[in-house]
Amino acid sequence: MTDAAFPPLVRLRGLCKRFGTQRALDGVSLTIDAPAIVGVVGPDGAGKTTFIRTLAGLLEIDADEAVVLGYDLRGDVTELKARTGYVAQTFSLQRDLSVIENLRFTARLQRLAADVFAARSRELLERTGLAPFAERAAGALSGGMRQKLAIANALLPDPELLLLDEPTAGVDVLARAEIWDLLQRQRAHTLIIISTSYLDEAANCDRLLYLDGGRAVAFGTPRELAAHVAVEVYRIWGDAARATARAARALEYVVSARATGRFARIEIDAARAPQPAQTAAALRALDGAAFVEPMPVDMESTLLALARAGGTRHA
Repeated sequence: MTDAAFPPLVRLRGLCKRFGTQRALDGVSLTIDAPAIVGVVGPDGAGKTTFIRTLAGLLEIDADEAVVLGYDLRGDVTELKARTGYVAQTFSLQRDLSVIENLRFTARLQRLAADVFAARSRELLERTGLAPFAERAAGALSGGMRQKLAIANALLPDPELLLLDEPTAGVDVLARAEIWDLLQRQRAHTLIIISTSYLDEAANCDRLLYLDGGRAVAFGTPRELAAHVAVEVYRIWGDAARATARAARALEYVVSARATGRFARIEIDAARAPQPAQTAAALRALDGAAFVEPMPVDMESTLLALARAGGTRHA
């Protein structure tokens, strides 16, 4: 139960957003009580960007309740925006200004004191590795560096809420790791809500919201979501992994089968499968199978199962 003295940071009931006749968000309800990294995942067109923009106070919405940091999204959200950092999918800072000039511009908008700006900008430039490039024009930075600048800019006023819309899309592996290091340092005192299409990023989130067709299919920790999906995962080792995967697809309870190196990765619909011992025996009998081992349900299996559940719900 939430302590009345510390109301939830986010409470949504029946959140809806329409664009003409299309429902981009369709009755989303959830509560977030404390700072954390909350990942927003789902297929293309699921409503992830609309959800992020809604929480930023950028869209008019319908809802039974929609409160973020104590502000009603259906009313005046001017003060909410002052306490929120937002990074859109498209780089939106001034390309002709240098790194430090972009930060200085934001500091003036946020009315940061000179000493606060000096301390915060120095820290953020060091943490992002942008300090040697402080005088470089933002437009001359690499994609990964631009994204780090965008996040540093959003963090400059030390917001209570940080909203990130696929900030690592198309960014190299090293820059992605640096961005996540930055977010993990911030998670103790900032609510970070980030949409992502990367499995490893989803697994690193404290909680996940799975959207499909604008609806909230599931919300919980990665472990909770994995525990509630009705799938079993197996590896079948052998010298003919492709043939094994092909043969596995003929089993009525196999929902996914693919070859990866020397093993075939098989996903089973637990609701339709026989007992585990019978399932394992059937898998061992497949062409090319030498050894069968059960595997824990990973993020890939979890999200695929949620996608199937979302598709069933809309059917």
